[in-house]
Amino acid sequence: MPSPVTASRTRAPVSSQSWQSAAAATIEAAADALLRIVVTGERKRNAAANPEWLPGRPWTDTLAQASTDALDVAGLAVDPIGTACRAELRRIGHALHAANPHEVFTALEVEIAEMDPSHAGWRAIVLEMAWHGIGRPQP
Repeated sequence: MPSPVTASRTRAPVSSQSWQSAAAATIEAAADALLRIVVTGERKRNAAANPEWLPGRPWTDTLAQASTDALDVAGLAVDPIGTACRAELRRIGHALHAANPHEVFTALEVEIAEMDPSHAGWRAIVLEMAWHGIGRPQP
């Protein structure tokens, strides 16, 4: 029996857009790889900034703000790799929403965050901030 994490990734292609399903799976895998980089960096910076924090304790905050489509020059100066990964995660969010406009976007966030169950909470926070406003009505 497939695990709950991979079971949803085997969803049937939608009508004649099967190529989009394959592309979406590739894009989701890229998001997973970027999240691994961002979360590793966040954990290291969090541990350095909070010496009393111990691995295994819940992560309660992130050092980054919610993303926009604007270039984050200040973020690039402080954390160039993490900021570049977050910017790419934002572009991926736009691409995934365009490929699956009728899919519940928050469900997709959870699915990708849970690709690494040991850090799903951290990953969900990073994704929520990176994809802030994507697929949601703008005021």
